[in-house]
Amino acid sequence: MDKKKVDAIMQMTTSWYEKGRAEGRAKGRAEGRVEGKIEAKREVMCKYLARRFGVDSASVQDKVQQLTDMDSLDRVLEQLFAANTLEEARNII
Repeated sequence: MDKKKVDAIMQMTTSWYEKGRAEGRAKGRAEGRVEGKIEAKREVMCKYLARRFGVDSASVQDKVQQLTDMDSLDRVLEQLFAANTLEEARNII
């Protein structure tokens, strides 16, 4: 194989590699942002439960930490603020 062909192959390979790395970094950043939003919603719910219902809400807070779906978190968050008792909060989650 002559040097021009080798150089062309190396250039294509390097280009694909760099494109793959860039796509991987972008995907990682997007996943990190989603994970950050999920964690923030969990934190808000746990703080609210602790403030509203005190230490007795620990088991409900544990259940909140198990929620991983953004849609579920949004639904629970909206309903949680309407809970008048710890039992209502437990049933929502």
